[in-house]
Order: sequence, then structure tokens, then C-alpha cells
Amino acid sequence: MDELIYVISLLITIIAYLAALTYWLGRRFEGIDWRFRDLEERLSNRIREVEIKLEGRISNLENRINNLENRIDGLENKMRSLESGLKSALVNVNSLLIEYMGLKGLFSPDEVRVLTNEVGRVVDMVRANPISKEELEFIKSVFSKDPDQMSIEELERVIEIAKRWWEDNSEIAFKVFQVASIVRAYKLYGKKKQQ
Repeated sequence: MDELIYVISLLITIIAYLAALTYWLGRRFEGIDWRFRDLEERLSNRIREVEIKLEGRISNLENRINNLENRIDGLENKMRSLESGLKSALVNVNSLLIEYMGLKGLFSPDEVRVLTNEVGRVVDMVRANPISKEELEFIKSVFSKDPDQMSIEELERVIEIAKRWWEDNSEIAFKVFQVASIVRAYKLYGKKKQQ
């Protein structure tokens, strides 16, 4: 019986130690758990603060990018307007100078033939462009004629087609425009001076 009491007291002691150890560990884990929760809450709050700052900065960057895009669009529009204005001015100045030179009789029949032959040669090389096939064929048919056989109306139509074609920045179109204008000026004024 003494042995039984000894075993029971030993068991009670072990159970008491285990209970105390479990209680002590529970309290420790509870403290650790509270620390983790506190740390998690602080990190969560800090992450929210950083997200809010980032959202603000991203929004600010998006606004700045939108402003830059708007400014670029405005510059592109101004450049298109400037390009259009320069083309118009160039056409007007060339037309005026060619008309004046024609009025002064500065174009000889041989010069006009050389120019029309050159345009006929260059236009024959054109394959794809913004004008219609019919318009291109019309230009070819006009410049295949002798300059004396070209009518003022045909030349004026060629000039209008070339102006529209030149909007695509075609060097050939500008050459066609200039030569058609020279031939027109020659036909209107040059022949009178030579007579």
C-alpha cells in the first residue's frame, strides 16, 4: 500500500508539474500570440498607409501622364496646322512666282517641253499613291501631249489633283504641280510675249 501511495503521490506531482507547465506555456504562447497580433495589426496599418500613399502617387502620375498626353496632342495639332499653313504658303508663293515669270515671258517652248517630258517620265514610275487610278491616268494623258496641245482646263485640273496629292508629302506631286503651273503660265502669257 505504501507503494500505491508513493505511485499516486508521484503521479499527482507529475500531473501538478504538467498542469503548471501547461499553464505557464499557455501564458507564454498567449503573450506571443498577442505580440504577433499587435505586430500583424501594426504591419497591416503600415501597409494601408503605404498603399494610400502609393495610390495618391499613382493618381498623381496618371494625372501628369494625361496632362502630357494632352499637351502632346495639342503640339501634334499645332504641327499639323503649321505644316498645312506652310504647304499652303508654298503653293501660293510658287503659283504667284510662276504666274509672274509666265507674264514676263521667261518660259521658252523648249524649256516647257523639257519640263513636261520630265513629269511624264516621273509620273510613269508612280504605282501607289493617295490619288485615284483615273486621276493618275489623267495626269499621264495630259503630260503625254505636246505642251501646245494641252488645254488650260486640263492643266488647272492637274494642278488641283497635284495639290491634293501633295498633302501626302509626295515630292512627285509637287513637281507635277509646279510643271503644270509653269505650262499653264506659258500658255496664258508666254506665247503672247513671243509673238
